[in-house]
Amino acid sequence: MSKAKLRVTKPGLLCNLNLSLRRQTLAVTTNHQKEAKKMATEIEKLVLPDGKLETELTIRKEYGQNKYTQEIIDGNTPAAVVRVKSIADVQAVLRYANERRIAVTAFGAGTSIVNGSAGQNEGIVLDLSGLNEIIEINIPDQYAIVQAGVLNGVLDAQVRQQGYFFAPDPGSKPISSVGGNIATDAGGMSSLKYGTTKQSVIGLKVVLADGSLVEMGSRCFKDNVGYDLTDLFVGSEGTLGIIVEATVRILPLPFGTPTTGLATFASMKELSVAVEKISASGLAPSLMEALNSTSIEALDRLEQTDLGKGNAAALLIFQLDVTPQGAVEALKKILHENNALHVSVTTEKDYAQKIIKIRQDYYQAEAAYGRLIVEDVAVPLSKLPALAEFVDQLTFQTPVKAFLGGHAGDGNFHPNIAIPRELNAIPADVKAAIKKIFAYVQSIGGTISAEHGIGDLKDEWVLPQLGQQLVTLQKKVKHTFDPNNILNPGRKV
Repeated sequence: MSKAKLRVTKPGLLCNLNLSLRRQTLAVTTNHQKEAKKMATEIEKLVLPDGKLETELTIRKEYGQNKYTQEIIDGNTPAAVVRVKSIADVQAVLRYANERRIAVTAFGAGTSIVNGSAGQNEGIVLDLSGLNEIIEINIPDQYAIVQAGVLNGVLDAQVRQQGYFFAPDPGSKPISSVGGNIATDAGGMSSLKYGTTKQSVIGLKVVLADGSLVEMGSRCFKDNVGYDLTDLFVGSEGTLGIIVEATVRILPLPFGTPTTGLATFASMKELSVAVEKISASGLAPSLMEALNSTSIEALDRLEQTDLGKGNAAALLIFQLDVTPQGAVEALKKILHENNALHVSVTTEKDYAQKIIKIRQDYYQAEAAYGRLIVEDVAVPLSKLPALAEFVDQLTFQTPVKAFLGGHAGDGNFHPNIAIPRELNAIPADVKAAIKKIFAYVQSIGGTISAEHGIGDLKDEWVLPQLGQQLVTLQKKVKHTFDPNNILNPGRKV
């Protein structure tokens, strides 16, 4: 009888428990829906001088994840998207959000691969792509003033018509915004000689969390009055203020004929040693890009080339945008003395374009093998051979294709992994490999982010790299500019 009671009682308890859980879930869901509806009603009160408020669900969900982010992140649905048309719009949104403690995320062109400009749940996304005016190109003083939504490639094309160029050269140059480049301190192929975006920014207009507009920096290349807040905002990922306008340096196109070339090696380790020697030579190349054997294979497949001939397992693409007398001979000598298998050098423009295109097609070639996981690390130049060897020894159980390439001249490599497209989540062994890379990079004095930012994907690695004392100090800086923590909260530090 007691057993019968037990058999009857257990399902009854389970039913009651399940019913209770369903009621709790329904209550939570109902409360969440009520809060979301209340939020939507409240946001409708936001008055914009020029912009457009979007609250339609499908639009909001589109802004919940950056489409180039390598990891699929579910659940982010901002409460509203504001398509900005003026600085006054940005000020109105921040005043409104700051009073109500609503998260605000700046969105430029959405090219972040770490989900750094994706809207947060029940937050507001500021779409700055409508701030796309080139305000001034000043040739005598060698600067341009642009709004944050201007595309890097558009600005560069405009100033090239007048014999100048805009130096920041990320792989996303044609599609990324200047504001986004500044927010992440984007690098690229030309950063070896001309620096990252930071070296090109001399002034900013920023809307702070309380809606006030501040100008920092100047139109001078040297300005040592007060603390350098301009540099502080470069790379801040929208956590200190919203960059709405920038004064950037433009440079005259180099005089003479550039020299472009490629060299192959038996290993990435040997290539890395050659890069170190060239960097120390005084030749000042404007570009030194490296690709490993799987990257060569991918490019040969895409371009119908034969870069891997002669057992080449590593490829170096280089350029001297200024070629002093004797420089080509000196460069060839260094390459041959450091075990280059094949060296090809040209001053012929069309052939040079083909060589540069090989590097520009790097990601496209790799993406043919699956959904591409793109990483971004940097190490001191002397550690490049060790990093190349470490990455080359990684093994995987999942059928993936691993690549290694990037800006070898400034120690910035991109370990990339193509995973099967049908997988929604990154496989455990791939995640483990990435963690091994990060831990190793930090152990040899490197960084887990050189030009892509922190966003949602790398926050756990900030404390191990910076240490608690520095993280605490940075949080104090954040609190000074954004005391209510509404600007891209939870990201950067």
